[in-house]
Amino acid sequence: MPQPATSPSRRSTSSPRSPDAGFREPSRPFWPGRLSAVRTGYHPQMEFRLLGAFEVHDGVAEVKLVRRQERLLLAGLLLRANEVQPPEQLIDLVWPDDPPEDARGALQVYVSRLRKAGITIDGGRDGYAVRALTGSTDLDRFRALVAEGRALADPAEQGSRLREALDLWRGELLPELAAGPTRDRLCASVEEERRSASDGRVVADLAAGLYVELLAELPALVEQDPTREAVLAAWMTALHRVGRRQDALDVYADVTAVLSDRFGLEPASALRRLYAAILRNDPELIGDRTASDDTVPRELPVDISVFAGREELVDQAVEALSQPGRDRAAVYHLWGGAGVGKSATGVRIAHRSAAAFPDGQLFARLQDVDGEAVPARVLLGRMLRSLGLPSGEIPEGLAERRDALCERTADLALLVVLDDALDAETVEQLLPSGSRSAVIVTSRAPLPELPEAVHRRVMPLEPNLSRDLLLRLIGRPVRDEDSIKVVIEHSAGLPLALRIVGSRLALSGDELLPELAGSLSIEDQRLDSMVAGDLAVRSSLDRTLVLVDTEARQLLERLSLVGVTEFPAWVAAPLLDTDESTGESAFARLVDLGLVELVNQGRFKMHALVRSYAAERLQASEQPLDRFLQASLRLLMIADDGLGHGFATPRIMEMPTAIGLNRAERGLIGNERQWLGESWPLLQAAAMTAIAAGRLQLAAALGLRLNSFYTVTDLREPRIDLLQAVRSALREAGELELLVRTEICLVPALGSPDPRSWAVADESWENAQRTGSVELKVRTLINVANTARRQVDFDRDREADELALELIEQHGGPTDVRHIVFRNLGQNCAARRDHPAAVEWFQKAIAACPPGTVQEFYGQNQVGEVLVLDGRFAEAEQALRRSREICAPMQSAYLDAQVDCLTSFLEIRRGNVAEAQRLLDQARSRFDQEPGRDIAMYLKEFESQLAMARGDRATSRRIRRELIDLLEERGDLLGAWQVRHDFEHDPWWSSDTPEEPL
Repeated sequence: MPQPATSPSRRSTSSPRSPDAGFREPSRPFWPGRLSAVRTGYHPQMEFRLLGAFEVHDGVAEVKLVRRQERLLLAGLLLRANEVQPPEQLIDLVWPDDPPEDARGALQVYVSRLRKAGITIDGGRDGYAVRALTGSTDLDRFRALVAEGRALADPAEQGSRLREALDLWRGELLPELAAGPTRDRLCASVEEERRSASDGRVVADLAAGLYVELLAELPALVEQDPTREAVLAAWMTALHRVGRRQDALDVYADVTAVLSDRFGLEPASALRRLYAAILRNDPELIGDRTASDDTVPRELPVDISVFAGREELVDQAVEALSQPGRDRAAVYHLWGGAGVGKSATGVRIAHRSAAAFPDGQLFARLQDVDGEAVPARVLLGRMLRSLGLPSGEIPEGLAERRDALCERTADLALLVVLDDALDAETVEQLLPSGSRSAVIVTSRAPLPELPEAVHRRVMPLEPNLSRDLLLRLIGRPVRDEDSIKVVIEHSAGLPLALRIVGSRLALSGDELLPELAGSLSIEDQRLDSMVAGDLAVRSSLDRTLVLVDTEARQLLERLSLVGVTEFPAWVAAPLLDTDESTGESAFARLVDLGLVELVNQGRFKMHALVRSYAAERLQASEQPLDRFLQASLRLLMIADDGLGHGFATPRIMEMPTAIGLNRAERGLIGNERQWLGESWPLLQAAAMTAIAAGRLQLAAALGLRLNSFYTVTDLREPRIDLLQAVRSALREAGELELLVRTEICLVPALGSPDPRSWAVADESWENAQRTGSVELKVRTLINVANTARRQVDFDRDREADELALELIEQHGGPTDVRHIVFRNLGQNCAARRDHPAAVEWFQKAIAACPPGTVQEFYGQNQVGEVLVLDGRFAEAEQALRRSREICAPMQSAYLDAQVDCLTSFLEIRRGNVAEAQRLLDQARSRFDQEPGRDIAMYLKEFESQLAMARGDRATSRRIRRELIDLLEERGDLLGAWQVRHDFEHDPWWSSDTPEEPL
């Protein structure tokens, strides 16, 4: 490496600063332990390892250098050992971006620490040089072996010596010390030496006739770097010399395309000449065939270096293949979906088992690059050539080639890997006949026609294993955990997808990660992100799809219309316009190919990559989509009618006609709550799909029917999202009546304490007047009353309720909501603390509403709360007991928790503190995570009262202050007003000590 003029790279031995002064180098390279100390202060036993992770050894143990900067400084000095390097160069190495103010001083400190560690460093302000005997670094030893190898005349000896040199490399040069431009500047020349030695070793092995060994490793080397022309030439030559002339020509064509697409390059003239020589079958290229013909075949692809999650499967397979005493060849069959890692697992098993098969290992891919089956006759010809049969002696016919294989393998211990099989018949044609042999078969579909085989399905990786594999592929720490989680989720546990993403991120900076995560989250960009070189998820799925019949393929494509990645079996019938049994059979065939996963009985899952692929292929979707939406609405209406909530849901659409889902319909009768709990994501997605397709009446019907289920289960966010989406579409389309009906549901979904709901309530009242519908006026007035009360406008609240009642009783308004108006009037009285009037209105509401419904539940709760405040405990207990009876069959944690809280309130006022605490704990325990905000408000209210009952007024006051802050943050003016009002005016809260108001 050229040095600046100020760098005394070769000083006279008389110079006091000469690193060579006072001692003589040994005549041969230094090997650890061979040289003893020569002079005081020198440490000849020091060994420095640069070719991989940086290590320093003193002949006894490793010398630990904790600081990265010290290790980087020493490594930089060792790469030019015994040469003085100016301080400026070393400062730029250690602090390339932001050197400290006193960089020279810091450099001197690091040098001093290295000297104390026993490392001899000469020099001072003008520069530093590490004193290292020749051979004390593995880099010296590497260079010496390379020089020795290149001087040898025999190619076998030359290749052996170069291989010995390359074996000194333990990985990437100094991976943990430097990155980016600094690493390039520091390591580039040494890495080029490694590449040159590797190319030389390949050329030497080719000259030595080690064709089979080269063919096992060269494809991976060329894939890593297609610009390595010496390696590519060796691969083509080796293929030609073992009789695989067409394969050699194919390699040239493939690499030419890669060079053009990826680098904008053409093959070098030497490669073009080689290609032309192979085309004309130039005799000079044949070389010595003896080595190839007599060599044991070893055709296994290179084992992948990063492997995760299949260890148990591999161990079981190796044991099964190595069992003695068989009467026929062992067959181990691995099958699974596209990209799941079948081939990699099979190759790993083969490498682990290879020692048990001394007569060689054959490898054959049973599909070409386009997914077409390679004929058994062609495959047999290749296998016979690999087993040493000259091309001229290979018979022409399939049966004759099969007989030749059986004869040639009868006494062999041979391992055969048959990758990507399409059918059992072809596999059987390729099986060796000897009982000492074994076969590993991989396929995308199960092959039950191989009855003697051990069949194992390869499944996707679990998320933790996916994360481990991805980070190992990237090769560096990654801080953006959110993006990593997105990448892992959308990689669906597929090693192919993880390897694609990992290879892209390994070659880029961290800035690509959020961009990649973002593109994976967008359906029409997802598959385009899953491409790296010639690896592509789309191509793998293409090869799987050729195995799918028309019916199953249509189902796969149309599943993209469903809008979710997990779905029940009934969706297949409307999508295919068939019966449920036929649809489930099509699902089963997709499961066999790994395109769809069986979650549990009757439920399936499609990962996002396959969904994107299906959406790309989808054609003519109108009729299947309409059938699916109609089926979804029909099942939803049946479930909603059977839920028993008692809400006055408008029938804006008639029940869709039955379309052959008898089994699904029977299954949800009596099981409506569970069915809706499993199905609401699909139904919500169906409504959003209907909006996108312009089927607004269907979308509104789905949204309004789902609204009641969302209400009783407190699924607030999806409820709001859906109703707002439907509202926006209806406003844009000018569908006034449906718009008003949607807004009527949206107000309570937002929550009447929420200021967003106030504007919606007023707008829906104005829209209702435009329609002229008395029914819609009444329903919108109910919301206006609720939002007015929440704004502590009790007069407007009462006016809206009284107007609604007048429209019902005098103008033919809807009588099925009379009880809601009564309840509103009761709430108005309760808010003004007119308890007797509130009880009267609530009792009228209970008498008017359908018994056993959620509407009665709300009425009983509200009358119970007022009765507690009025001290009428026995009546309150009766009301709350009835509430619990009503909500029990609905299986709603949200409703159950409300009764728990109100019953706790009753026990607080009775003085039963322990029972009150138990009930509040029970309410909180009903939720896996945090309860919804309404229940959270209840809990704070009654925890405050419980603290008061225990005499802990300070805690009670603190909790009520927190409650007021939450209510005001939420925009609940009424709630905050009531908390303050009760604390200041309710005798239960009275105190002899004056206090600041809340």
